[in-house]
Amino acid sequence: MKNVNKNIKQSIYWNYTSSVIIHTIALLTSAILLKLLSPNDFGVLAILFLVLGLGSIFIGQGYVSAIIREKIIDNTILSTVFWINLGFGFTVVLLSYLLGSFLGEYFKIDNLKNYLSLFSFAYLLQATNVVPLAMLERKLDFKQHSIIHIYATIIAAIVAIFLAINQYGVYSLIWRGLSAGIVVTILVWYKSGWKPSFVFRYNSLKNIHQFSRGVLGTQILRYSANQLDNLIVAKLLGTSDLGIYNRAKTFVLKPAREINAKTRSVAYSALSKLDDPDEYRTTLFKFTLLLTMVIVPLLLIVLISSDTLIYTYLSSEWYPMINILKLLAISSIVISTSMPSQIMLSKGASFTLFKTEMITNVIKISVLLFAFKFANLLSIVTLFLLGQVLSNLLQNIVAYRSVEGYKLMIWKYHILPIFVALIVYGLAVLIDQYVTYSIFSMVYKLIICLSIYGYYAWKTYPEILKSIRN
Repeated sequence: MKNVNKNIKQSIYWNYTSSVIIHTIALLTSAILLKLLSPNDFGVLAILFLVLGLGSIFIGQGYVSAIIREKIIDNTILSTVFWINLGFGFTVVLLSYLLGSFLGEYFKIDNLKNYLSLFSFAYLLQATNVVPLAMLERKLDFKQHSIIHIYATIIAAIVAIFLAINQYGVYSLIWRGLSAGIVVTILVWYKSGWKPSFVFRYNSLKNIHQFSRGVLGTQILRYSANQLDNLIVAKLLGTSDLGIYNRAKTFVLKPAREINAKTRSVAYSALSKLDDPDEYRTTLFKFTLLLTMVIVPLLLIVLISSDTLIYTYLSSEWYPMINILKLLAISSIVISTSMPSQIMLSKGASFTLFKTEMITNVIKISVLLFAFKFANLLSIVTLFLLGQVLSNLLQNIVAYRSVEGYKLMIWKYHILPIFVALIVYGLAVLIDQYVTYSIFSMVYKLIICLSIYGYYAWKTYPEILKSIRN
């Protein structure tokens, strides 16, 4: 257990250090690209992710979680998973080429076939990386995992900015993803130390099939429900509005989700190794509080500073993004600070997760279908986020019921910090009534609000914060 705790500490350090570096670079890169490219360019990129994202789910098929979770796994299983993924990668490339013209007409985007055909190779690269990256996570070797993605982010930023300056438009965004994939592929194969064998035995996967199918089904349902908003915006409002929405989601949801995902990956690896209920519960809520203490201040910064920064540095075509950013940040404070999926998966309940996901998807889709009555961006975003929050609430209810003694701890370590954060943001809104928009007033609000929240955390959770640090 001592070695596990040491590995967890190192994993958390590297995950969060890399997250700060990667998202700082990504934020600066995106800010530069917003000045160089149009909302329409980003809207086309969102269409590419919408179309190709489903292929990303099938590349892996839930086997990644199974590889990490299984106590014993041999090279026959790993090699079989690798060749299956590679087959799906080539399938994504082929289908992108064959369906490109049809999708271009459907979304009314010229040259979409060429965009899709090129961008699909990023998913082929991903197919080759699934197993070696999973092996790094299995060993809790997040140091190498983090370094690889830092290098990839830096190279991708340089490539994208260079191409955007030279007016390559959408291609600058496509090559941002491709160049990152190329760097990850080269480094992960060099660092992981794993190589596939020329063996394919599908029967070797029988012990992980049930678990992986539950994960795959959950991912497909989640993807379908989470992309419906993008599809509705694209069809009803066009690529420019989709570009604005996509950038807002990227600025708010991507950092929150990445931090959440990195914490979840460590938490899942750690929780899967724990059998004692008390130790499981304590470890779970340490991770929950850690998520909250990192994500909430970041989202408070978005809530407080977004309007001033957009009015100051961007053109008027980006102004509609302000209210969307605020809605996304408020909902993310609730959604991104919990890990119901990891609780169920760490207990081997992948089909419980799948069934829960089916129910929550009905909720998300039912709420979002009302968007057709409004057909404006803010209404669609509001309905989408309402469905997300309700679904997250249901998942948390199902997941935490399997954790002994969770009621008091979930209130203290999850609900209360969120409630305090919303009160702090309310204070920032109140200050806005007495000051004008300026960089000075923005900094003033940030100092006051973050100081209050930091003081609250320090006074309320001194022992647990010390435990997390140690």
